[in-house]
Amino acid sequence: MPGGCRCFFFLKVDVDAVPDVARKFSVSAMPTFVVLKGPNKVDEMKGANPAGLMAMVSKHAPASGGAGASGSGAPVEKGLEGFTSLNSQIDLSQIHCLNEAAGHTIKDLLRGSGDKWLESDADEQLLLHIPIQQSIKLRAIRFTTLSSHSANAPKTIKLFVNQSGVDFDNAESTEAAQEVVLDEAQAKGEKSVELRFVRFQNVGHLSIFVVDNQGGEDVTRIDKLELIGVSVEGTNMADLKKMEEE
Repeated sequence: MPGGCRCFFFLKVDVDAVPDVARKFSVSAMPTFVVLKGPNKVDEMKGANPAGLMAMVSKHAPASGGAGASGSGAPVEKGLEGFTSLNSQIDLSQIHCLNEAAGHTIKDLLRGSGDKWLESDADEQLLLHIPIQQSIKLRAIRFTTLSSHSANAPKTIKLFVNQSGVDFDNAESTEAAQEVVLDEAQAKGEKSVELRFVRFQNVGHLSIFVVDNQGGEDVTRIDKLELIGVSVEGTNMADLKKMEEE
């Protein structure tokens, strides 16, 4: 493998002998390559494509150097040197998402509970509300949707800072801190969405409005979401909220 990577283990599964595995990972064609990190499926590829397989391995395999922006040991993405994953700062007890499908919720997605993803329900739009335990400086966001569902990946997104009351009725008209149209690499998680750092210096609540998706599909899907930046030391948002209520 590229760079002599020894962190990947390849397991061959006879799906005729263990059909439960085929059902769990939605294997409908042979060969199908599924990438697992812990119990979670993070990518897949169907068909015999050596070049595509090498690219997928290179995408997910940690390098031999130091930790990257995600803290996984992957190469540091240019422009994100010195920043790290801030998902541990998310208040999982308070997160919620408007128009999420039952069984495919933002809580399942961010808690990493098995083979889970976030999916829209009535139409393609989603409105994610992400409260932060301790105020952060947000540098980038990484959205990931499996290649096999690339048409369902987010396309246009609007980001709101410290506006917990944003809903579908006013998200279209309210001025966002930043609006982004994701390209193919950003939709697959191969490249982060870099933010206007000056506008994300003291984030206690992040709202993400997914306006549409890459293929104009009825359903939008997100398999992984990662916040990248730095913590603002000494500002615990839960304590601040208690002070405001007193």
